[in-house]
Amino acid sequence: MKQLLIIFSSALFILSCQNKPVSKWSTIKFITGQSTWVHLNLGDSSHGHGDGTAFEAPIMDTSGVEVGELLGWLVTVDIMDGDSINPVYDTERIGTMVFNLGDENEIIAQGGMTYQRGEKQPKLGIAQKRVIVGGTGKFKGIKGDVTTTRNEDGSYLHVLDVKQD
Repeated sequence: MKQLLIIFSSALFILSCQNKPVSKWSTIKFITGQSTWVHLNLGDSSHGHGDGTAFEAPIMDTSGVEVGELLGWLVTVDIMDGDSINPVYDTERIGTMVFNLGDENEIIAQGGMTYQRGEKQPKLGIAQKRVIVGGTGKFKGIKGDVTTTRNEDGSYLHVLDVKQD
């Protein structure tokens, strides 16, 4: 009985020392073309606090081949910076982006982007990050972040630094 226990314990120890495959970080790049935006005014007559914006845009890989669509929903939060005598207002749009790559393969990102008061789009060339909260299909278990930068031609570059378990 003692020998059986020693053999079982040794086997268990050896199996527990096996190397598990390590997920590696990788980068995926997408470009979104011209977006369709719909603004829902939920407050006063101007774009402001609490308003919603829905958008969609085609997704291309870096060679220009369309691979899906980007869908999103943003809520506007106005933030005052400075003092009450010289206030400067920034707008934070907090929301969700869904990279729909077909066949139920999606990557979902959440977070915010900062806009100057009154601007409908972020400043050119300023990179802003969102967290990747998950995915479906072949992207199940994905995590990481997406850095989005607006280009001069109205397109956006999305660089996803990801890892899958």
